[in-house]
Amino acid sequence: MKRWIRPVVLVLVFIATLCMGTLLMNKSNKDLTASLEAATLPVVHFLYNDVTINELHGYRGAMDLSAMRDTITPIEDDRLLHVKINTYGTAVDAIQYEIRSLDGERLLADGEISEYTSDGNRVSFDALVENLLEDNQEYVYCLKLTIAGEEVNYYTRLERVKNRNVPECLAFAEEFHKYTFSDEASSFIPRYMDPATGDATTLNYVDLTCTLKQITWGEFKGNIVGEAVADFKEINDTYNVIVVHYVMNSVNEKGETEYYNIEEYYRLRNTQNRMYVLNFERTMKQIFNGENRVLNTEGNLNLGIRDRNVDYKTNDGGNIIAFVQEGELWCYNANAKHISRVFSFRSLEGIDARENWDEHDIKIVSVDEAGSVTFIAYGYMNRGAHEGEVGVAVYHYDGLAHTIEEEIFIKTNKSYEILKAELGKLLYVNEQETLFLIMSGNLYEVDLAGKTSRVMLKGLSSESYSVSESGRYFAYIDPSDVNHADFITMMDLRDISEKKIKAEKGKYLRPLGFIDEDFIYGIADANDVLTDEAGNISFAMKQLKIVGLSEGNLSERKDYRPSSGYISDISVEDYIITVNLEKKSDGRYVSAGTDSIMNRDADTQNNVIVGTSVTKVKETEIVLELANANNTEAKMITSQLLVSETDTSLDIEMKESEKQFVVYMKGNVLMITDRISEAIDCAYKYSGVVVDMQQHYVWNRAKETYVNPFGAMKVYDTDRGSGTITCAVSAMLMREEAGIAVADLIKNGTSVYDILHSTLKEYHVLDVSGCTLDQALYYISENSPVFAMTGTDNAVLLTGYTSKVVYYYDMAKQSTESMDLEKASDLFAHSGNIFITYLK
Repeated sequence: MKRWIRPVVLVLVFIATLCMGTLLMNKSNKDLTASLEAATLPVVHFLYNDVTINELHGYRGAMDLSAMRDTITPIEDDRLLHVKINTYGTAVDAIQYEIRSLDGERLLADGEISEYTSDGNRVSFDALVENLLEDNQEYVYCLKLTIAGEEVNYYTRLERVKNRNVPECLAFAEEFHKYTFSDEASSFIPRYMDPATGDATTLNYVDLTCTLKQITWGEFKGNIVGEAVADFKEINDTYNVIVVHYVMNSVNEKGETEYYNIEEYYRLRNTQNRMYVLNFERTMKQIFNGENRVLNTEGNLNLGIRDRNVDYKTNDGGNIIAFVQEGELWCYNANAKHISRVFSFRSLEGIDARENWDEHDIKIVSVDEAGSVTFIAYGYMNRGAHEGEVGVAVYHYDGLAHTIEEEIFIKTNKSYEILKAELGKLLYVNEQETLFLIMSGNLYEVDLAGKTSRVMLKGLSSESYSVSESGRYFAYIDPSDVNHADFITMMDLRDISEKKIKAEKGKYLRPLGFIDEDFIYGIADANDVLTDEAGNISFAMKQLKIVGLSEGNLSERKDYRPSSGYISDISVEDYIITVNLEKKSDGRYVSAGTDSIMNRDADTQNNVIVGTSVTKVKETEIVLELANANNTEAKMITSQLLVSETDTSLDIEMKESEKQFVVYMKGNVLMITDRISEAIDCAYKYSGVVVDMQQHYVWNRAKETYVNPFGAMKVYDTDRGSGTITCAVSAMLMREEAGIAVADLIKNGTSVYDILHSTLKEYHVLDVSGCTLDQALYYISENSPVFAMTGTDNAVLLTGYTSKVVYYYDMAKQSTESMDLEKASDLFAHSGNIFITYLK
């Protein structure tokens, strides 16, 4: 009997110990995990003609004013701002304001709002703006709310509008929006539509080229949740840009409620005769809900109405996939039959405007076989410990415990749009817990464990580096001299190892890009790198190479040489390299068409295919077709946040590069670049604007329909009789009453740009070479002449235009001449499109 009593006792002791350990473990985990804290900050709106406009969210701490240009709030001659604040129950102790110049340098006015009304969760007041604002000039308005002793800031641009048709455009956008839901739409909308050539199969994107049925929602039936809010993004003499955003819900065929974020973009021009709808675009994006039945009959994930550009990653086995949708990170495990909401600011019930604000994004770094995910969330933090802050947070999700842990939070004073554009260039975490990112033209290395950082490279320009698709490989040349690099350094950020690619004698190298993980670089003969009379350098390449890095060794994939001419640059899309060619003409390089290179081997080993399904009501829906599909419905799991016992914050001082240009469209940043011609081309294509890092307008698609030619252009006394280049520069300086002797400077090799830049110190001198003539005309509409090359050693000043001709001042004849626009465009293109100008 004793022989079996002892084993039984040992088993009971083991079970008791195991149970006690489990209880203690559960209690410990419970103590160390928590849900994300609820949002607390108020939301601010303005009333304009009794319409709610411009939704503002609060920032804890001061932001860089030059980066805060999401909305623009108009005021009329009465100078009244009608403000309403939704406090959501948060007590507001004091209200103050500041009005500053766009760059934030000049304080024009400040004060305290002492008279306001409070009604439950609403605070409202009318503020009289000081009579210091010039008509049709933009300023920064900062509303400061004191909450529990802390200052929370709300930002908008402010403009005292004069003859800019703001009320008419707002009323029209409201009317058009309502007609899209109306049975009477056919009596109004068709007069603004374009020929029906657009996609009639999707509700995700609709514009004026779609059918009336698409514009009026097809068979889809939904309801607006809350209030539609109109945000003014741009106001100018030519057009106004308004973006209307709202949430809709609907009940699907399974009886489940689904939510959608809707955005309507209006670019409107009002004249005495009629309203012109230059653009109407509507996007519809479904908010994924793992509590609904999200697997179709084939076992594939149905993401609903959205675009095809799904950001996702899988484990090696292909049974676990993490994907991002509408600011949330989800992870589906086909074998375990569960879907986890890994990261989200939204609550499970209903839609809160603060939680739903889409000023953040998520980048998936890796997914392992246990379903654990390393990811980066960056932008505005809607709730939680960092609510009201903008930054970069690195997280690790444990696929077994379903917890997320914040490894580091890097706070910044930049807007989400600026942050997104810059981080899109490089954001990578290696297995040694090191984060690499590019901000303000510098490459940073951040030790996640030690919470330290260092600058690896400074002063990077767009021509000095390239990054692979995954972010693992980083190739660069000396950024201080991008036109004479005799070697390229290719860095593997996984282990920070380096390989050098060296040029042959008499040749220079330039990084051009990556196709997947293979590196593309160009080779130019030293004799083909030319500097023209205006100081512009042309880097014409005779050869292009594609190389791969495997096990520390570089191997050549392809050696491409054009049959004739030179390579100017390339672009890569869908495994196709488009090579832009040029040829030499009259001592300079001009465009000569394109060529294409197909990738040697597209990625055919993908475990996931982004596919579609079509239904009558929702039309085209996006599905993720999995290699190991399983149609057993998945159980939803919501992750818990591990409460850190140590501070995860890290401050990095980031000084902004003054030579960068930002392209905005719809209030969104499309591009940040140090090449102004690239920025202008992007803004021209997408009807946007270009500003510098101090928020000064550099280029705008909106310009005067015609400009009468400027008067006679005088030349400095000692420059008379000199060449046309000297006379053109001299005349530009004389026009601004800054005349100096130019001839000797030109003779000694000083560039046109350098002469203007060093003399017109209070002006913004711009080398817009590479732009088209049509794009360069904007500067004439801003009352600035444009220096233009017409040959190897000849130049003119562009001084006016109409819809048919361009006026120029002929320096040799000393008279104003005109030329047909098309002929002039060809002439300047043949001369390399060399344009230099300035803005006051």
